[in-house]
Amino acid sequence: MSILRVTVQVTATAKKALADLPRPARKGLLEKTRELRNCDDPRAAGKPLTGPLQGYYRIRYSRYRAIYAVQEKPLTRGEVLIHVTILMVAAGVRKAGDQSDVYRLAARLASLGLLETPAPPVPPKPIRKPPGKRYRHRR
Repeated sequence: MSILRVTVQVTATAKKALADLPRPARKGLLEKTRELRNCDDPRAAGKPLTGPLQGYYRIRYSRYRAIYAVQEKPLTRGEVLIHVTILMVAAGVRKAGDQSDVYRLAARLASLGLLETPAPPVPPKPIRKPPGKRYRHRR
């Protein structure tokens, strides 16, 4: 049996960008982020991005976008616990062709190496029995 635990982390860049947004847009994006915590798969809830932002996803509220990455961290302790971290990296208004476009900003941050890159999913380690005595059946 596997358990899915989702946490949301917001980078300093995304916090600043969210603070600069109008209040209704900020509330709408944060509500969408809360919905990500409750969904079965945060990757399926957002649209995957392409190009220099490959590996990231976006959520949308009106003209505003929030860009996030999903990081998995499987642990094994009897049950399989899959810890998914949603790392919000940027938020802003979508203005195609404008300098302040959220995708252009995120691509610029990625090219400078300032954008935290999503870690590739790590496959869970197989559970091994500890070395010890071998038991024989007695008759």
